[in-house]
Amino acid sequence: MDNLNYHHLRYFREVAHEGNLTRNAERVNLSQSALSTQIKQLESRLISPP
Repeated sequence: MDNLNYHHLRYFREVAHEGNLTRNAERVNLSQSALSTQIKQLESRLISPP
């Protein structure tokens, strides 16, 4: 993953605000596993920048 994606940041904010991954996934029209993957990609990018 080369760049941070606006969606990664948006999903992180929504999950942090909502406090529930499953409800948030439904709200943003993603499966729970897809949303979890997006959050993991963001975490990975923040932990090990290029």
